[in-house]
Amino acid sequence: MPDTDRCATAHVDDRTSCAGPRDAVTILDGHGGAAVGCEYHGARMLASIDGARVEPGTVVGAATRVLAAADTIRPFCWYENAPRTEPAQLSHAENRARQT
Repeated sequence: MPDTDRCATAHVDDRTSCAGPRDAVTILDGHGGAAVGCEYHGARMLASIDGARVEPGTVVGAATRVLAAADTIRPFCWYENAPRTEPAQLSHAENRARQT
């Protein structure tokens, strides 16, 4: 049964609470799937799905903030003990910094 206390972009293993309206943004995966969620979980989902994109929801400017936040978030960041050595395990910002 889905957790109705959190938005649809909150991963089942990510136990953090939503922040703001639960329809702030829509995250689209590369296969036609979509999930509506808060800015906080939207950014975490966007950072974790290769090829995902964000579309505006009910909050003006939220999509831009989610895109900026996702750039600095590691994929599946709620797995705190996961190894973080390969490029796919690092944030986009960390990968850019490694290239310089």
